[in-house]
Amino acid sequence: MTLKRIIKWLMFVAVIAGLLGCVFFVFRLNQSQPTANIHYADTKNNQQTLDMYMPKDTSRTAGKHPVMIYLHGGGWTGGDKSKIASKANYFTEHGYVFVSINYRLHPDAQYDQMAYDTAKAIKWVKVHADQYQIDPAKINVMGHSAGGHLTALVATDATYLKRVGLSPKSIRSIVILDGPLNINQFIQAIPSYQKVFGKNEKVWTKASPVTYMNQANLPPVYLITRWENPEVYRFAERLNHEKGNRFVFRVNTLTHSGLNKWFGSDRAPKEAQDMTKAVMAFLKKQNQ
Repeated sequence: MTLKRIIKWLMFVAVIAGLLGCVFFVFRLNQSQPTANIHYADTKNNQQTLDMYMPKDTSRTAGKHPVMIYLHGGGWTGGDKSKIASKANYFTEHGYVFVSINYRLHPDAQYDQMAYDTAKAIKWVKVHADQYQIDPAKINVMGHSAGGHLTALVATDATYLKRVGLSPKSIRSIVILDGPLNINQFIQAIPSYQKVFGKNEKVWTKASPVTYMNQANLPPVYLITRWENPEVYRFAERLNHEKGNRFVFRVNTLTHSGLNKWFGSDRAPKEAQDMTKAVMAFLKKQNQ
């Protein structure tokens, strides 16, 4: 190859690299940017913080927005509020304020302290609703994996919300992304999680959202699951007071992490797109 051709080739590569850089820059500009690391508790613990993502139209004439509070997964021992994949962009584009929270983790905290952190974050959002143009009557909570368990537990066991002056009726709806509802079954299947919940089966029962599913005034729920578990359908039936299969989306091709990763993504495979549409149809009905 002649020197002239080499120079032309290098110039071509430089142009392509520049164009790709511009695309990446524009893509980054279009990402929702949060008001980050807001403390929702009366401590300086960085695990008791949240990130707030606002819809693009935040003018006073836009009115109040529903809010989606999101709890990350991580086996009650890890994870972070920054791990939200496409959710912030997706929800803010659909007119929601999106809030992603951190909560204390094991071994520094037990599951009930994590649930209490969740309740405190919900309370903080409700108290500051006007400041962020949130409709306080349209508080929705979503959790993946361990975050799904905590979401379901706080929504069904009134103990946690009562401690902050709220009740399960304060929540408009909940969405569980493949989170365990029965800790007894969960630990029998994966005994290593005794490190989080201990070996006392009474504690497992107390930590299980299914224990409380017959209580009154519980919020409606939509569940994503990878398993054909009758208890998931019973849980959906009890909270929605309708046939459970209308509120359960069973995935067949998505992994536990994949269904969380692809929720709301415009690059998602077909099953993930259908999953997202099903959840949003549920939320639209609940937030009318």
